[in-house]
Amino acid sequence: MSKRLFAGAASLLALTIATGAAAQTVPAATPGNPDQPVATDNAGEDIVVTGIRRSLADATALKRNNIGIVDAISSEDIGRFPDQNLAESLQRVTGVQITRNKGEGSRVALRGLGPNFTQTQYNGRQIATPGGGRSFSFTSLSSDFVSAVEVIKSPSAEQVEGGLAGSVNVRVARPLDAGRDVVAITAEGIYEENPNRVTPHASLFVNKVINDRFGASFGFNYEKRRVLSAGYLGYGAENGVEARRNPPLDYNLDGDFADQYRFIHTTNLVAQDGKFERATMIGGLQFKPTDTLNFYADGFFSDFKDYSIYNEHQVRFTNIQGPGAGVVGSTVADGYLTALDANGVDHRADTRPIDTHDQLFSGAIGGIWTADRLKVSTEFTFSKARRTSTNYGFAINSRARVGYDTGGNLGAEPTVAFNRGYDPLDPSTFNLLAVGGTYRAPSIDRNYDGRLDIARDLDLADASLVLKAGAMFANRKSEFSSRTFNLTSQQFANALGQAYNPTVEGGSTSAAPILSQVDYSKFVQSSLGTYLAPNLDAFFDRLPLSEMLALAPPQAQLANDFQVTERSYAAYGQVDIRALDERFNGNIGLRYVRTDQTSDGNAADLSTLLVRRGGIITVVQGTTPVSIDNSYAEWLPSANLSFDLTPQLKVRGAVARTLTRPDIGLLSPTLSVDANTSTISARNPNLRPYVSNQVDLSLEYYFAGSGLLSAAVFYKDVKNFIVNTATSVTQTVQLEEGGSREQVFLLRQPRNGASSKIKGFELGAQVPFTFLPGALDGLGVLGNFTYLDLGDVVVTQGQPAIPISGASTRSYNIAGYYEKAGFGIRASYNYRNGFVNDPISTFGDGDYQRSYGQLDISASYDLNRMITLNADVTNATNAKIYNDTAVGLLRGVVDNGRRVTAGVRVRF
Repeated sequence: MSKRLFAGAASLLALTIATGAAAQTVPAATPGNPDQPVATDNAGEDIVVTGIRRSLADATALKRNNIGIVDAISSEDIGRFPDQNLAESLQRVTGVQITRNKGEGSRVALRGLGPNFTQTQYNGRQIATPGGGRSFSFTSLSSDFVSAVEVIKSPSAEQVEGGLAGSVNVRVARPLDAGRDVVAITAEGIYEENPNRVTPHASLFVNKVINDRFGASFGFNYEKRRVLSAGYLGYGAENGVEARRNPPLDYNLDGDFADQYRFIHTTNLVAQDGKFERATMIGGLQFKPTDTLNFYADGFFSDFKDYSIYNEHQVRFTNIQGPGAGVVGSTVADGYLTALDANGVDHRADTRPIDTHDQLFSGAIGGIWTADRLKVSTEFTFSKARRTSTNYGFAINSRARVGYDTGGNLGAEPTVAFNRGYDPLDPSTFNLLAVGGTYRAPSIDRNYDGRLDIARDLDLADASLVLKAGAMFANRKSEFSSRTFNLTSQQFANALGQAYNPTVEGGSTSAAPILSQVDYSKFVQSSLGTYLAPNLDAFFDRLPLSEMLALAPPQAQLANDFQVTERSYAAYGQVDIRALDERFNGNIGLRYVRTDQTSDGNAADLSTLLVRRGGIITVVQGTTPVSIDNSYAEWLPSANLSFDLTPQLKVRGAVARTLTRPDIGLLSPTLSVDANTSTISARNPNLRPYVSNQVDLSLEYYFAGSGLLSAAVFYKDVKNFIVNTATSVTQTVQLEEGGSREQVFLLRQPRNGASSKIKGFELGAQVPFTFLPGALDGLGVLGNFTYLDLGDVVVTQGQPAIPISGASTRSYNIAGYYEKAGFGIRASYNYRNGFVNDPISTFGDGDYQRSYGQLDISASYDLNRMITLNADVTNATNAKIYNDTAVGLLRGVVDNGRRVTAGVRVRF
């Protein structure tokens, strides 16, 4: 399938190049206000272009008139962006790949580097990130008020540093830029196929202009989605040494414990049933008291809730013990247990309420003063994001007589069979060990910055220059506070007056009263049939939430809490050049950046480890406060050159040095311990930034009706990649049920040291068939293809280099559209080949996502100049996401289902 799609992409590009060469060549449209129609010249007549074609024309004009290498997506009209989700629009830009959250576009990766290397800005300014980190989740931001999104691939000195891969700038028009009074209303219904539910989406945008001197705008958007993401999760292959199992296990039944085999750690059927709810508000004021003064203030607020009930039907083949426990049968092939049948297998019934609440505010005030040839602008911005997380679960298990069988096909979902009279639906066999996890743990990311920019125009004999200089300061503070609780089975039993069994599973009580049957097979795959899971209503009827929290108050786990303060100072100088009747344009500049960091947290005492009942939660009981400072500075030169070889043919070149600071979470002086997987993950406050020396070259051909053919090559030499040191440490861990044990942990800690060279090329084509006769001139096609040579990078010190995570070596987009007489329809197919999600993962066997392609369809019809009907289908072919280990063992498959949106847009 992937080979056919790859060939199809190449064929489409060849076709569009041939078609474009035959097309009439006229200058492309110039960029104007987002609310004004774009006109193109055709036989001396002005033709008003709207909808899909206008969006493409505006995006082409943005690309053409920029000095650097930039791609763009433009709104079709106010309140009418091509996709409701910005990330899903951006995946159609060359070189862009995205991640998804329950089927919705979330984070953006650019040119072979992960989302943390792409900086997202709002009207050119930095914004805080819910949950911290360097990457921005577009689930926090509605597209209803966005006029354009720019993907900036070659930086200039005046741009804010931080996007080593590139920058994404979300542009929202200021009130006077819109140019006139507008009221736009959208009302839609969203149908999700998996849960079979319809939910609302509505938005309102108002723009008011008074005498071309004062403008105000306000927008409100509300969206709710019911989502059901379900499938199989296998976690990979654990390395089982027979003699080291507790108790020792004879996997191949040869009478000794001298062997070791890889086996499936867990078979887990999961169904995450929940909702997204997003409310967004924007507002702006703009005042031009004179022709030389321009003042503005704008901001947006986003409130995003992601709540779900995560039901798990889990068989943990890593835990085989109890009366009569042992291996009954197995099949061995190439060091793997392709089938395993045993008694005493840990059979879990778990429900996890997962509640993530993100709030984000970003505001700015600024002014621009122009006098003759001088322009002075200043801006102060403030941004704050807060995330509150709840994620706790029930440690409930039974001891099953059960086996799995891959049928000799490691890439298929294994068959799980319960044997020898064991009934997986008998609640009386299940014991509650504990209830615990995270409860309303807050994290805060706050950023404020200020900048001053000065520009001076100069005319020379054959050229004109713009001399630019500026300075900026930024202060960012990210902090995380853990809040976890643990309700023991004894506390639960005492509260309800039921029996407590100190000898069963180290201490337990019956879980039967809170278990009920669930069945998701009617929505997704048949294997997600009837199984037992905790019923939250039944649980809280017996033990209200307030009483549970009174018995087990949430407490901070100081070994995980941190605060990182990052202060940066920047100054730049830049010269913009226009010459040869503006056929030649360029800029050259130098930016200096200094960063001072302070990391506050608590150093862990590993001699105080405590493992909770059920073996899932590990607590570090002893800590010592610590504060660590780190500083560094970088010079960042850059140059962008553009030359019009002909009125239609343009060549660009760019060189730059760029940087991205390490992820905030890696800079904390903290660590986390997982006794279940025997790993300790430490951080490193002394990490330095990633830096890259890069070169870009592109060739672009513009022709009639916003037509475009483009080709680009790029090269990045990235240094200071973060690698993990890995050492074995032996620690004594205390058991909550009493006693202790010696355990060998793998201690991982990040450090700088590796480098890699990323090379690639991009091809793009945008061909409106305006040369066809009659109704056929409403047709058009567009497509792009990106190839990446990622190279390898050392991830673990002393180990061989492995591929860079998060990027596909090949990706492409193919789209066809038709727009005529108020009717428009577009079908877009986006494809990326398989990539490394995590080269190591829990058991060292890696996590690799298979190739993925998604078809989206959108249509609209203008009843009149005011009213438009629209419909969209996302993931029309119901594509699923598959992940494997390095040898092809299935790690997981996720079904997110189709999404259909339909409604009406009204504009006054």
